[in-house]
Amino acid sequence: MAGQPNILTRSVARSSLSIRSKLMIAFIGITSLLVALALFGLYTLQQSHARTEALIRDQERIEYFNLIHGFVGDLIVLTVGQYTPSAADQGWSGTIFSIPVSDRVGELQAFIGRGVRRFGQPGMPDADLIARLRADLEELRPHAFETQRLRREIGKPAAAPYAMENLFEPLRAVQQNAYTAVQDIERDMAARAQSTALEYQASRRLVIASAAVAVGFALLLGYSISSSLLFPVRRIGQTLTEIANGSFTARVSVPNQDELGELANNVNVTSKRLGELYRKVESQRAELAVEHARSEALLYNLLPEKIAARLKQEPDKTIADSLPRVAILFADIVEFTPKAATLPAEELVNFLNKIFSAFDELAERHGLEKIKTIGDAYMVAAGVPSAVQDPVHRVADMALDMQRTIAEMSLDFPERLQVRIGLHAGPAVAGVIGNQKLFYDVWGETVNTASRMESLGEPGRIQVTQTAKDALGQNYQFAPRGKLEVKGVGHVETWWLTGQHVAPQV
Repeated sequence: MAGQPNILTRSVARSSLSIRSKLMIAFIGITSLLVALALFGLYTLQQSHARTEALIRDQERIEYFNLIHGFVGDLIVLTVGQYTPSAADQGWSGTIFSIPVSDRVGELQAFIGRGVRRFGQPGMPDADLIARLRADLEELRPHAFETQRLRREIGKPAAAPYAMENLFEPLRAVQQNAYTAVQDIERDMAARAQSTALEYQASRRLVIASAAVAVGFALLLGYSISSSLLFPVRRIGQTLTEIANGSFTARVSVPNQDELGELANNVNVTSKRLGELYRKVESQRAELAVEHARSEALLYNLLPEKIAARLKQEPDKTIADSLPRVAILFADIVEFTPKAATLPAEELVNFLNKIFSAFDELAERHGLEKIKTIGDAYMVAAGVPSAVQDPVHRVADMALDMQRTIAEMSLDFPERLQVRIGLHAGPAVAGVIGNQKLFYDVWGETVNTASRMESLGEPGRIQVTQTAKDALGQNYQFAPRGKLEVKGVGHVETWWLTGQHVAPQV
């Protein structure tokens, strides 16, 4: 029998929920874990996406302010170039020096203005800086117009210091602000990149840990549910195997309160009832065995063993055998009828039972087959139902023993008992007759002659035919009786069997 389940399995098994509900809970629980893990992973991806977008935006801000820084640098070069005597005197045209400063300032204002929507909205990190740059350019714009006017009207180098002082320094301030903004953004980007890397590692570890926890919990939940189902199934299967092997005391004990618990209870009830039924059947089987033994004993008392075996194998077949050589003995208690009239029924039956029981023992000792008893008459045969060696010798020896037995039994009776015996040998027919009360009998002239030898004999003597005497030979003693008229046979030479020759002692 398998060991006891662990506490988790027992806890799940003791739940009164049905198996379908337990499986549904397990499915919903595992699905919820997977959904939660997917949502957590999606949240982590969203955070990474947001940080990536912030880095891209910072890169765009750097590019924006680098353009402003370059634009202002061009304005400074333009301002210095327009007031350099060599450049002015040479009259370079088609170059940057031919572009009015005021136009370039206007272009810078327009460029900064285009960035307001992306970088200068309220709440954005660069909103204040862009507003300040725009304000500085608004203040610088009149100086640009003034510088351009002085160049057209005067065109003398003497005005350069004044123009450069009012235009160059504000431009340097705008350039410095743009440069500072770029530096600040780059520092923020570096810090954000480092923070992003750290957050990525932390998120990665958190996702792995969450996945491990989710998988572990799913395995634990699946194990507890499956164990709460597999454990009782295994126990029930083992108990059913024991019951199938005949152990009706086997019982299954499971903690389940669901359908498997009900099944286990039904198995226990079935085992108990099968045990009760088995004991009842065994009791009936024992009774049947006793009755069968009685029936067998009765059958073997009624029929020879071989005949009974043949009858059991082929109950519908007629049993009839032609026997070429049998010896028949008839015996009759002399003066039995008058004695029977004076005895009570119980004493009469006891009287016959004692005599015939002694005869039965003699028949078994000499290997003879008892055929029947009719009143006080007793009939045995040798060579029935199977041939034997020396059948006449067997019945002759029994006849002599019957005389000695009767002589010994006479001592217990007030009157002397005598038995009249007749023997004959020859062919006969034997078989079973009857359907209800089976009876094995022997028929033929040999049987009739043996019966006549008994009925025509004398009390205390054994009468045999010439055929029987010839079969017995020189080992037995005889006295001549002479010829008798036997009804249906004619004259028959008969002899008295008086004993056996005793072998001389050496």
